Amino acid sequence: MHVVVAGETLLPVGGSPRRPADLARAVAELEAAERPRWVWADAREDYTPLVAGGVRVARCHDIALTEGLLLAHEGRHGEARSARAAHARLHGLAVPVDEPSVPGTLFAPEPLGAAAVAEVLAGQLRRIAALPEPGRFRLLVAAESAGALVAAEMAHDGMPWRADVHDELLTELLGPRPVHGMRPAKLQALASEVAAAFGHPVNPDSVQQLVKAFKGAGVTLKTTRSWELKRIDHPAVAPLLAYKELARLFSAHGWAWADQWVRDGRLRPEYVVGGVVSGRWATSGGGALQIPKVMRRVVV
Repeated sequence: MHVVVAGETLLPVGGSPRRPADLARAVAELEAAERPRWVWADAREDYTPLVAGGVRVARCHDIALTEGLLLAHEGRHGEARSARAAHARLHGLAVPVDEPSVPGTLFAPEPLGAAAVAEVLAGQLRRIAALPEPGRFRLLVAAESAGALVAAEMAHDGMPWRADVHDELLTELLGPRPVHGMRPAKLQALASEVAAAFGHPVNPDSVQQLVKAFKGAGVTLKTTRSWELKRIDHPAVAPLLAYKELARLFSAHGWAWADQWVRDGRLRPEYVVGGVVSGRWATSGGGALQIPKVMRRVVV
């Protein structure tokens, strides 16, 4: 049994649509009674508010993720995969580019209605049935769609994060929290060491200035990546490598990062299922898949 969720509408495939007064409650009751496979254009937009309302479901069919899998199988990876794109493709219309939907904005794309989502579902199921090994592909779709459920639930529940331990660790490694736009004390000290090694001011965050400074010292660089710097015998290298490591921490997991992504003692990043061509997850913010080893004691 497939049930489409689109906006405030529920549509059992083959049945009649209804708009319950309390969508979350209606979904929870139907999940308990029937355990259907829920169908939505994109779990990030359609399942997330249900999760916030206390709802958890066991199975779904994510239209956008499934379209991405089908396009990749057809050798068309990178084409628009949204439900709107899939619907346009189904009818031979101009395919809209994938754009992040920001609900409530003036130019937010109009979401597909339940009937249109059901139509796209039927088209996808036909395409899957026509494959040489449809059973294996259905399993892939089910697994990818289950990942969408997990991602929404993980983003909502968050990861335990000790803000006090995080602040202590940053202070230990970088110095006290600086005012906005300034470097922490230990970063600034390393930047001063780099400049002293060259004998003139150099911004260690500027690739162009570093390449020019090394060239002036008789060293030609193509990049300022750590692996290339480690091959150079110059007094600026050691403080520059230390600076780059701490600057990465300050930028990617510093105080400003915590202000944005840590709430109520939980790290709440945004996960992207199948976010890279290999099928691995990614994040569109929060960096939860790349928490450095030195930071892991903050997770409790």
